[in-house]
Amino acid sequence: MTCDDLDMKKNLVILAVGKTLIDIDSRRYTEVSKLLDEKYGIALSDCYENPKYLREVLKDLYGNSYKFLVDSIKEKLLDFPDHLTITNFLDVLTK
Repeated sequence: MTCDDLDMKKNLVILAVGKTLIDIDSRRYTEVSKLLDEKYGIALSDCYENPKYLREVLKDLYGNSYKFLVDSIKEKLLDFPDHLTITNFLDVLTK
């Protein structure tokens, strides 16, 4: 996988996450970003490499309802299921 491929997949995943949060409520996007920074010192754009941090923040904010968000993210990425790195991201996010 080339660096360009990795960047494309990372951007695709981050866009799917951001779109999902904004679709729910634009304030949630800000809350998730703020909590990621406060708890883990990362930005939303770093979640591709750190999906467990995103999972924990979503659980903190949404409880068991975070699974609805994960399902929405998955739906946005359905056209790319053969990409192992995206599949790995989603696997960590759903645990």
